[in-house]
Amino acid sequence: MEARSAISWYCGSLLAVVIALFLSVSLGVRAAGVDLKASCAATPHPDVCLRALQDDHSIKGASTQRDLASAAIRAAATAGGAVGDYARDELNVVKDNLMWQCLNECAEDIEEALDHLDDSEGGLDDDKLRDVKEFLDTAEEDTWSCDESCKHAPNTPIKTTLLAKNKDFAAVMRVANALIKRATAGDSPAPRFIN
Repeated sequence: MEARSAISWYCGSLLAVVIALFLSVSLGVRAAGVDLKASCAATPHPDVCLRALQDDHSIKGASTQRDLASAAIRAAATAGGAVGDYARDELNVVKDNLMWQCLNECAEDIEEALDHLDDSEGGLDDDKLRDVKEFLDTAEEDTWSCDESCKHAPNTPIKTTLLAKNKDFAAVMRVANALIKRATAGDSPAPRFIN
């Protein structure tokens, strides 16, 4: 009888451990102290956020919202790089003047955005984070986009691909901006009172 209860207890304990491990891996999606799923749920594009951040291997060591913001900025730079590279590569192929102009203007806009995002690489101090946030705030309010640059270009597979890549880039930039805002929510300087 004792052997049977010991085996039952052992099997029950083992089952509980297996279930706990399964749930923590499949549902938690935690990055060392930061709940990635909850953080991404607070962004305008939770699915884009999860996909972009889970692709970043350094996210496993993330322990703060600032770490997530930094990873999102890297993801935005990667997505922007893909759009810019595609546009520059296709410039050598297209014959249509309006399509060439579309690709060139889009590439220039993307390169400007990457200049702002790349400034944050190598460490995110408060000033760099603030600069990136300011740029992303402006980018969200402004209407610059490949859509605007390409509205007169003929509908081609190149234009379709370019606009799809740009849409992904814009979504990752909005995610990065939302995560920066979460990371800096308590960073506002206290008001100073002069007596």
